[in-house]
Amino acid sequence: MNLLTVDHITKVYTQRELFHDASFYLQDGEKVGIIGINGTGKSTLLRILAGVEEPDEGEVVRGNKVYVRYLPQNPEFPKGMTIYDYVVTANKTEDNEWSIAGDSKAMLNQMGFLDENEVIDHLSGGQKKKVALAAALMAPCDILLLDEPTNHLNSDMILWLEQTLIRRKGALVMVTHDRYFLDRVCNRIVEIDKGKLYNYQTNFEGFLEAKAAREDMELATYQKNKNILRIELEWMKRGARARSTKQKAHIQRYEELKNTTKAPVQDGKVDRSGARSGQKHGKQ
Repeated sequence: MNLLTVDHITKVYTQRELFHDASFYLQDGEKVGIIGINGTGKSTLLRILAGVEEPDEGEVVRGNKVYVRYLPQNPEFPKGMTIYDYVVTANKTEDNEWSIAGDSKAMLNQMGFLDENEVIDHLSGGQKKKVALAAALMAPCDILLLDEPTNHLNSDMILWLEQTLIRRKGALVMVTHDRYFLDRVCNRIVEIDKGKLYNYQTNFEGFLEAKAAREDMELATYQKNKNILRIELEWMKRGARARSTKQKAHIQRYEELKNTTKAPVQDGKVDRSGARSGQKHGKQ
């Protein structure tokens, strides 16, 4: 079942076009990783999916009664709120009112929180992010959007989060620099590249192979068009005049190729061998 569709969106941020006529879809049960070099708009795309930010053009269509929960990189909290109220009280429904307190306590203990009544204002930045992550995981929702969920988690916590997300029902879209995490959790990769969204029905390892194949094809197309353009340019230099239909076709082809034949620009290679997030940040 289709939960969400992003239809031909354009988004300009600080005079830079992040997305141009880009489209995206999300089916129930899919686990999607958003990939792209820094500055391509990964976090912006999540905010658009969450409804926190609107595209300049195009539209975002969500299914009827589809509930979305969004974890930003830098979550904000109501002043004076306790961990219990943020994680438990705010997520309590008729369906989970008898189980959410126990489930939340087990999750918070796993994350190192022993006092649910502690005021969130007193916590460090890393601890606040973990509280927000716990609240997002406990929230009843159809679509879970996570922006860098492994930040501030040690290796054991990341493995626990992997298993939690793998077992979780419902759709997931996330941004993370932990490539091992993407490999284990995601079954689809969406790459942001020069304002477009490219879909790969695979995990991160398969994405690297598919991206290389796409870039090879783009390069081959460029070389082919470049050769045709050279032939057309030589024909033009001979001073042929546009008197016949055939000659007009030559001129039209030359003008089209001259305006569109550009060498494909390849992004820097994605680092696949870096340390895991937990090894970089440590326990906080």
